[in-house]
Amino acid sequence: MCNVAVAQTLVVEKTDGPVTKNEISAFKSFIKGYNPNDWQIGGNIWVFGAPGKAIEACGLMYEATQDPEILDRMIFYCDRALASRNDLAPANIGGQLKTWTGNINPVWPSNRTVPAGAGIEQGSVLAHLAFCSKLILQNPSIWNKEVGIGDAHHFGATYKERALKYIQEADYVMDKWIIPNFVRIADRNRLYFPGAPNTYKPNEPAPWNQLFMVTNGLIRLTECHFLLKDQTDRVKRYDEIVQPNLDWFLSSLKKDTSVLNTPVYQFDYAMGSRSEDANHFAYDVEGLWIAYNTGRYGIKFNDLIPFANTYVDVILANKQANGKFIGMLNGKSTTGNMGGDNYVRDEYFYLADFRPDKFELMVDINQKANNVASFLPATARILWQKNRRYKASLK
Repeated sequence: MCNVAVAQTLVVEKTDGPVTKNEISAFKSFIKGYNPNDWQIGGNIWVFGAPGKAIEACGLMYEATQDPEILDRMIFYCDRALASRNDLAPANIGGQLKTWTGNINPVWPSNRTVPAGAGIEQGSVLAHLAFCSKLILQNPSIWNKEVGIGDAHHFGATYKERALKYIQEADYVMDKWIIPNFVRIADRNRLYFPGAPNTYKPNEPAPWNQLFMVTNGLIRLTECHFLLKDQTDRVKRYDEIVQPNLDWFLSSLKKDTSVLNTPVYQFDYAMGSRSEDANHFAYDVEGLWIAYNTGRYGIKFNDLIPFANTYVDVILANKQANGKFIGMLNGKSTTGNMGGDNYVRDEYFYLADFRPDKFELMVDINQKANNVASFLPATARILWQKNRRYKASLK
């Protein structure tokens, strides 16, 4: 849970033009009350929970505004994330737990069972930390300035020192947890869960959404090393994991046509599994966009149009009797993750790049679902996206 005062509400004044002074002010007021002091270790909170989403939201809004207060709040969340890593956090706040390896590993346990749960989803936390580092490294003018919120955790007094610390620790998790446990070298570096003593999906391929959590971390760390012009061997190693896994996902796609006669894709939740659902599809979209945005992995603009069509012309074009959009790519719905939503998940706003005609519709859906004033991750992406659209219109 998070501590957010009712009076603090997010604002989207309009869906065109640059992000406005009132929108920025409302965002800054909101995140000041979005306090991770009440967030407990566990439950994947730094993976896809409210704290992890807050890091992404601040990063996107900093991209749009270059407001140093927003960057400082992003750093505040990143500091809390790093300080709560299992091997760094003291036992009295939930750290020092043994995982299925029998060791106290550098992870953010998904649960506090015995042994503590942890898997491939850890890559998402690394992606959040590397996003912050990337934003700092892109702005050399702030490198030698002291971070506005201080350095309570001794992670580095200046912005560059803080960025380097996040990169160092994220690379460490890649080296000590992700790569040795989940990269199957004998199968083209594809991402699999290990066998015993791991009990979660032993020897199964990673679901696509979790695969993208790893590639997101690897890609953003690679971007940081490019900015630093260092560790070329590490960059090469990371690319040798990212590319075959992206290719693996793309090879699983089945071409289809929507009822609106637009090209779409069908694919499964994991290789050989059931149809992908609208919940996890959002993370697939995020991973694809992050890879595409680098221009380095062979994914082109036109390659992502069918994914956008799949969301707007299949998912959003079909409603169930309960008012929710359908929950699966095959046009069906069941329960749980496959039950559908009555709103647009934050990651889907990346797709407005490829179906700009549906941006206003997506915003309208969230407004009607009352998911603007308090839905931080989606509202931040709305503001970021509309600002991008405005800047593109000036070219």
